[in-house]
Amino acid sequence: MIELPDWAVPNASTPAFIDAGGVMRSPINTAALKVNRPGSHYRWSTSFPPLSPERGRVIVSRLIRAQREGLRLPFRLAEPQPPAGAPVVDGVGQSGLNLAVRGLTPGLVIREGYWLSVPSFAGQHFLHNVAADVTVPANGRVIIPLSEMLREPFLNSTPVFLERPMIEGLVEGSERAWSLSLEHLTSIEFTIEEAR
Repeated sequence: MIELPDWAVPNASTPAFIDAGGVMRSPINTAALKVNRPGSHYRWSTSFPPLSPERGRVIVSRLIRAQREGLRLPFRLAEPQPPAGAPVVDGVGQSGLNLAVRGLTPGLVIREGYWLSVPSFAGQHFLHNVAADVTVPANGRVIIPLSEMLREPFLNSTPVFLERPMIEGLVEGSERAWSLSLEHLTSIEFTIEEAR
């Protein structure tokens, strides 16, 4: 899995939610039925400010390799999320729209719209959005409601990334392109989509 250097900070991004469900419509015009399925995920289009030749060269090289190996990036947050302690998955076999977590800072309020990611056994991060405010009690354990269904049965004690969630997946398209200006600056934009 390819990662970009810490200095590679985008100047614009467009996140998107990809719904794995669908709407069933009757051929005789009765009410439509929304069908929810696991597998809903995220896509993130991003661009960087004009980069020096040295920095542009590094990002281009990594994106070319990411085309084959996949890419992991910190998910850009609109606002910083507060320190969370050392959160980990609390128990095995979880599914549905809730994630049990322990090791959180007591008194922490996890707000609706916050983001988190959890890596699978193989190390692949899965990005999730928090569906409602939750206040962490004195024991540091809480059940976090999610906006989309869990896509992986995470192992007990797997780290939960609340302060720096990650998006991981495939770089879209079958080609990589970048712009070179007369000032020798490199402009780069790309889209990453979670693989499952």
